[in-house]
Amino acid sequence: MASPGALLPLPLQVRVQSASTGRGAVGVKVRWEIAEGVGAGVDPPTSLTDSTGLAVTRLTLGPGLGGYRVVARILAAQLPPVEIRADAILVPELTLVPGGPLLAGDTVRLEGRSFSPNPEQNVVTFSGIRGHVLLSSPTQLQVEVPPCLPPRGVDLKVQVGFLSTTTASLQVEGGTTTLELAPGEDLILDPNQWPVCVHLPSEPGSSYLLVPHSTGAVGGAAYGTSVVGLTTDGVSPALGPGPSDAPPVRVGGEAALPGLGSGLDAQQRWELRVRLLEREILDGPGARSRPPRDLLPTSPSKGTPHVPQLGETRKFKVLNRKREFDNVTAVLRFVAPHTLVYVDERAPEGGFSDTDLASLAGEFENTIHPVVTGSFGKESDLDGNDGVVILLTPTVNELTETGADGYVGGFFFGLDLMPGMNGSNGGEVFYALVPDPSGRFGPALSRSLLLAIVPAVLAHEFAHMVHYNQRMLVGRAEHQDALWLSEAMAQMAEDLVGEAFEQRGATQKALQYRQGNWSRARRFLEEPSQVSVLASLPPGTLAERGAGWLLLKQLSGHDGLLAALARSTRTGVDGLTYVVGKEWGDLIPDWAGSLYLDGLGVPVRSGLRVPGVNLREALSRDGAFPLDPPVAGGASFSRGGSLWSSAADYLIINPPASGGIALSVSGPGGRPPDPGMGLQFLVVRLR
Repeated sequence: MASPGALLPLPLQVRVQSASTGRGAVGVKVRWEIAEGVGAGVDPPTSLTDSTGLAVTRLTLGPGLGGYRVVARILAAQLPPVEIRADAILVPELTLVPGGPLLAGDTVRLEGRSFSPNPEQNVVTFSGIRGHVLLSSPTQLQVEVPPCLPPRGVDLKVQVGFLSTTTASLQVEGGTTTLELAPGEDLILDPNQWPVCVHLPSEPGSSYLLVPHSTGAVGGAAYGTSVVGLTTDGVSPALGPGPSDAPPVRVGGEAALPGLGSGLDAQQRWELRVRLLEREILDGPGARSRPPRDLLPTSPSKGTPHVPQLGETRKFKVLNRKREFDNVTAVLRFVAPHTLVYVDERAPEGGFSDTDLASLAGEFENTIHPVVTGSFGKESDLDGNDGVVILLTPTVNELTETGADGYVGGFFFGLDLMPGMNGSNGGEVFYALVPDPSGRFGPALSRSLLLAIVPAVLAHEFAHMVHYNQRMLVGRAEHQDALWLSEAMAQMAEDLVGEAFEQRGATQKALQYRQGNWSRARRFLEEPSQVSVLASLPPGTLAERGAGWLLLKQLSGHDGLLAALARSTRTGVDGLTYVVGKEWGDLIPDWAGSLYLDGLGVPVRSGLRVPGVNLREALSRDGAFPLDPPVAGGASFSRGGSLWSSAADYLIINPPASGGIALSVSGPGGRPPDPGMGLQFLVVRLR
């Protein structure tokens, strides 16, 4: 709702997504048409969906009062249109407010003009905390005063849409309802349910954690929020900078995204290209040439499998950085029950020795393979050799571009598990670097460096290989899993292998597997409100990957979690919630709370801890934990900003010496939060 002739402050948006995978459809043309209302206009009249599937336009209302209706149509598909309604209204006015003091929780009558007859369209705020509108007409409102308010003067105003009355002063006295929590106890609240606020009492030394969080399941969306704290001081000073400024609901286009793609190193960028290429092959026209899914073998389909012998050669197709295939001839240099190590004939001299290959293969054979298969399930054996091929080839060295951050250590390509497809090797293959001290094929790389970095990459990619088998071949799923969840699972493989080495006392070896996850998690916790765990915007960021690992780590206490996720044919949020047996709106608050509370020493319930790790010990650097919330509560404050889908913000609240503090979390300016945001807030007493 806005004035006649005004440009609506927020854009109109529709999201186009795949019905089967839930992923946003990119590059779809959407036409916007004015279906009702004279003189209105949209700009642009047609728009393309961005990488999240969002198409956006702006609406300018016509000169007349009343309703305006916009229709969004997808030009290339016979789908029903989406209708969006806006209203041109007069600016509301307050003409009469109660003259005497009110009790918190009282019902008051306000008189004025241009109110909405629909109670839900009138937002009445008391210094930023929303009251409950019980009844409304164009000239009267009956409003319940928030029961959390402390004794103080408040600024009263009425908002209808984007228009607001001037403020009126009002005095509130006693009657405050106070939240009583013992140290370690918590409460999760929904700002859409009355009451929309809580009052924390003044007790010497008391302290609380406040965690506003989104439970929205659409990646790539950002929503406006506001947090208000009112004490008896009667003023509302700003706390300071809140979360990074962003539109209340994200305007489409990758340029609007903070840090898009920032921080991904060469390995992660290449791996993303491979995962997206797999999806392109599975979802594209070329998939029609594949055998029907019920004919895809999980073991050799005919004949006696060939048993490879040391010293024999084999030809491979290896994906290169041009998305073409190198023809590679390699020699079998090491054989173990689950491991076949081949070395490309083009590998430079001075490469891995037989002892090096035995060490690399032994690490896979004795630790990576049993840990990953024990947690995720078995890999396939399409070529009948009972082993995973580790192919060491300079083609992988060539994947690291000049000046890149880090190295492409290796990869698994799901095409190899699509027998008969062009470029498929018809079996389980992992591709990895070769030592190249002179830099003939790329950056100069020593034997010792590769022996340190390749195993963790192998654990990560082997989890992708097992996941592909369990989901696509055994489960016969039509589509691969959501990228964010697939990556989080592979990162859990690194974590579990690191844990296995830690249990053996091999601390330095454990660190090689764990330090990547810890580094990404630290990046995420530096500004968690601006990172969506759903990570639906390729190429994503290191912080998003840190969030994904932390989510699965917090849920890892569920027996058989990773194996169930690996074999699930559901996708993303749907798959995770089904396996865990909880709604997304129940998972997110516990996860968000655990990120600050784990290792803090507060006696919280188990859902607010992270099993198998002390986050504060693991993620602190130089004694500093990366999640360091601002402290408020000694005086009134307001904090505005944004939250991304399934992201959280953090505040420490230390109530004042007397009178307590009222806390409210809402949409911008005290308005109800956007429904797609799924806004909640967690309150935990720390002491």
